[in-house]
Amino acid sequence: MREVLRMHINMKPGFMYWGITEDSFSLELPYPTSGTFETSRKSQTQESADGSVVFQLIGRSRDKQKLSWEIMDPEKWWEINNWLETNGVVFFCKYFNFNRGIWQTKKFYAENPTCTPYRPNGNPNSANYGMPRFLQNCELTIIDMGGE
Repeated sequence: MREVLRMHINMKPGFMYWGITEDSFSLELPYPTSGTFETSRKSQTQESADGSVVFQLIGRSRDKQKLSWEIMDPEKWWEINNWLETNGVVFFCKYFNFNRGIWQTKKFYAENPTCTPYRPNGNPNSANYGMPRFLQNCELTIIDMGGE
């Protein structure tokens, strides 16, 4: 049976940083292939008798990022997900706010990590049994918890 070798994928570091405190970061995420950035605002509107609209902002703006990598080194993906399992899905995140053009640190939570393994090793006699060559379509969503 042919042995499937694992590939190492070079990933550009420094996209964002996670930590369990606001000033100490222990995980560095690589730049995603796509990183949709969203700022949401909850509001209440009401139309008055004269037809004008009254607007009230409820709370503060909240940021959300859906990170996706077309291809990822399995070791990095496992590092990210093991970090969440060890430290919890709520963490401090230092990130670049693309809607404001500034670096910020806020408390976030992570949800829905998904990936597609590419050619997992099927040789039960191999030390790499079950391990993929690399991962495809890795996705993770992080959401600002608000409350500041």
